[in-house]
Amino acid sequence: MFNQISAAPPVVSHPLPSKPIDQSETRKLLSSIQIPPQPEIVIALMRERNSDEPDILKISRLISNDASIAAAVLKTVNSPFYGLNRKITSVQQAVSALGLKNIGSLVMGLALRNSVAVKGMDHYWESTNRTAEYAVMLARQLGLRNVDEIQLYVLFHDSAMPLLLQRFPDYLDTMKRIPSTPWIQITDMEDSRHNTNHVAVGSLLARNWGLPDNVREAIQWHHDTSVFDGIAVSNEIRTLIAVGHIADHIQEMTSRQLNECSWEVFGEACLKHLMLGETELQEFIDAAQEH
Repeated sequence: MFNQISAAPPVVSHPLPSKPIDQSETRKLLSSIQIPPQPEIVIALMRERNSDEPDILKISRLISNDASIAAAVLKTVNSPFYGLNRKITSVQQAVSALGLKNIGSLVMGLALRNSVAVKGMDHYWESTNRTAEYAVMLARQLGLRNVDEIQLYVLFHDSAMPLLLQRFPDYLDTMKRIPSTPWIQITDMEDSRHNTNHVAVGSLLARNWGLPDNVREAIQWHHDTSVFDGIAVSNEIRTLIAVGHIADHIQEMTSRQLNECSWEVFGEACLKHLMLGETELQEFIDAAQEH
């Protein structure tokens, strides 16, 4: 997911020296990071989607009123990952085809990209969107019910990185270090350099945007290696994290730029949690490469 960043330094094979984190300083720093408010289109869409009798026509109009999001919705739903047997030509058709939950998750992800305007991050967002599409494909083939939460989690789990890049000009150098940093040291490395990390900021963003509890908790835990060892989180949260790591792995394999720091740590546990074998995983990778 970090393939757009080039010229990574040599692999860090030893823990980075840590410094004590001043909690009051950290809170002050977090308050200085510009967390974008939930966009009006998302607020209106979620309100209508959660009403007793959602109005598909009203939801379609809300999306259509934002030209950039409407165009992105049509482009996304007509991609091979959704496997629709006909071309979708209107937002109303897209809402009917995907359902209210899935269209809501899709619009929220598109609105996030529009809300965090950072130059030079196009490849990041494209990679994130592809990874979310792989996650949706995987979730549907596995018969998982919470496809909308899975999509939201994948779209948002690393979404704080552009925010940190806005706040810290040298965060670009931090991003360059991530592919060659052992997974368990990534947030420590961010803390050491910036006194905060993308998990902490991502949790704030998720809370401000009213993401489901499972999605917010999965964001908080997705760098913790104890997720699959104990009982700290629910099975649903483990599933979100597992699908996310596998989707990241598929993205790495299909892009042929292998920065597999998370897969080395989580891969075996993720496959075991979802009861997937290596053969089945390869079939998913092959299917993704065909699209």
